[in-house]
Amino acid sequence: MDNQTDICFAGKFAQTVDAKRRVSIPAFFHGQVQSKVFHITRGPDHNLYVYPREVFVKMAARINENFGGRGEHDKEKRLYFQETLGDAQPVQCDQQGRVTLPPEFLEYAKIKNKILIIGAFNKLVLWNPDEYDAFIRSSKMTPKDRVFEYGWAEGE
Repeated sequence: MDNQTDICFAGKFAQTVDAKRRVSIPAFFHGQVQSKVFHITRGPDHNLYVYPREVFVKMAARINENFGGRGEHDKEKRLYFQETLGDAQPVQCDQQGRVTLPPEFLEYAKIKNKILIIGAFNKLVLWNPDEYDAFIRSSKMTPKDRVFEYGWAEGE
């Protein structure tokens, strides 16, 4: 796998978080990543984004190119750069394919013992199942409406 397009996470998996804050990454995804290191960040909807290291490194390089050196005189760019990279916590899979989630991230995402893992192309999105259901219900469109509006793929 030489580029991040070799990764295509898809599907929805219900898991549990154990007493040590560990969650199993679905076995199907293990073969798609080179490293057993992931970077966890806060998502925009009180969820968590989990990027494989090889994807995160490429994203970090783009962020650095756009906001790192160029943002030296722009406070907001510096803040974005530092918050984005500073918030991304590296975690490593253990031999059973589990990662330990930082407690502040679990609190942010309102995750207790049940967790929903959603494949979202180059990342996994972790949700409290109730929060995910509320997020889905908050749409004014039905799934059928979204297919008609957006198509299956861009350009269709």
